[in-house]
Amino acid sequence: MTNWQENLQAWGAAWATIRESDLGVAEQILGWPAATGEFSAPVIHLVTADAADATGAAGVAGAREFAATSGWAETGAAVLLTAVTEELDLVPQLPPNTNLAEVPLEHYDAVEVALFDRPVAGGRVKVGDGFAVLGGLHIDGQEPAMEVALEAVMLASLGEEAFLHGAETLYLVADPAQASRVAPLGSTQVAQILSFRR
Repeated sequence: MTNWQENLQAWGAAWATIRESDLGVAEQILGWPAATGEFSAPVIHLVTADAADATGAAGVAGAREFAATSGWAETGAAVLLTAVTEELDLVPQLPPNTNLAEVPLEHYDAVEVALFDRPVAGGRVKVGDGFAVLGGLHIDGQEPAMEVALEAVMLASLGEEAFLHGAETLYLVADPAQASRVAPLGSTQVAQILSFRR
């Protein structure tokens, strides 16, 4: 499996694309620890393992301490998960009365799940060279009982799209609650993403 640190620039750029963000101008995605002189955008995302690294720099705690003492305000936290595409169940099992629409767009592909023709879930995928980034998985708050099933459908559909385009590794950026729900579907939590604004 591709190491998230070695492929940070590529998957980081793909993650920015599915969020429709202007990487390098509006925000930066950096591995932590990072040299403070590298920060040039008003928003930074520090990607770090939970534990201390080989240099002894504390992961999440060290990034938060650095940000707090450097005038950065934390705006969010996410989890980075990875999966080997061919090991995932790529056949969506749609809940009753739902249908799936896949939409190829200019910079990424999207998927939408509808219940009785009402959109209830969606997500995006950007395929790169041997990898893909999934993100923006969202569920309509009116269907909490279907949350796990809908996330599984989106993961399978977006994963299949990535697999068909030659992606061997999937990166998924999710909030902590969603990460705990999708991890049992075949992915592994590899890092935390802490977001800050100055």
